Amino acid sequence: MSAVPCSAASPTGPVPGMSMFRWLEVLEKEFDKAFVDVDLLLGEIDPDQADITYEGRQKMTSLSSCFAQLCHKAQTVSQINHKLEAQLVDLKSELTETQAEKVVLDKEVHDQLLQLHAVQLQLHAKTGQNVDSGAIKAKLSVPSMEVLVSTARFCPSLCFSSHHHFRIFRETLKTI
Repeated sequence: MSAVPCSAASPTGPVPGMSMFRWLEVLEKEFDKAFVDVDLLLGEIDPDQADITYEGRQKMTSLSSCFAQLCHKAQTVSQINHKLEAQLVDLKSELTETQAEKVVLDKEVHDQLLQLHAVQLQLHAKTGQNVDSGAIKAKLSVPSMEVLVSTARFCPSLCFSSHHHFRIFRETLKTI
């Protein structure tokens, strides 16, 4: 009897398109076939050399135990790898969504600042005050802008409505 060596069936590991679990299953079947073939060969040894047969079977039992442990560890690693790959896909998706929300929120903050600036200019024109746009820009302190931007950055999952942003800017306007 001649068994096909594992290396001949799959020399470089899993066949493309074959799952890791299926590949492990195929390797286990190949190992079992080779194990049975070697056991049969050991059975053909003369009864006078029973000590060789006994030693050979002990070594085969040890090999079988090691192979079973190796397969179990490989299966565990493969399962963990599969879970991590799924988590990575989810995290990449969340990152893409968060980045898109950030872009939208940054644009909305910018638009709201422009609207606030325009309203301030209109207010000053109605009250008769002659204020240039540079003075209004100076009143819009950098820390308040940083607070709004950091809020958008630290709470990316919250999608604020324009009304909410306008209320924040109105409150900011009152403090100026």
